[in-house]
Amino acid sequence: MLANTDIPEELKGSFKRVARRIPVDLKKDEELIKTVIAFLELGGEKLARQAVDAAKQTLELEKIQKRKKAREEALIRAAEARQAAAEADAENGGDDGDDDVDEEPADENNL
Repeated sequence: MLANTDIPEELKGSFKRVARRIPVDLKKDEELIKTVIAFLELGGEKLARQAVDAAKQTLELEKIQKRKKAREEALIRAAEARQAAAEADAENGGDDGDDDVDEEPADENNL
């Protein structure tokens, strides 16, 4: 995407320096590229770098939210599976013959 963008000749050097800061996941984001070019024109390299940093932070937050949502969904599925297993056990009478029955304690005096 960076190669296909029309960058004014006077901004190419600055754009290349700023573009190195853009994460791989965002290099194809046309809106970010246009924003960087606009910020270079309006406020210079420092403002463009701030736009890239803000985009990086947004990307990281989105990744964190996706991981959190996936983790929550996995916990919900696990809880549903446990509940279904408990309900199936209850329907089968709840006695599967694997109860831990303590044997009579050994008499310590008869060793």
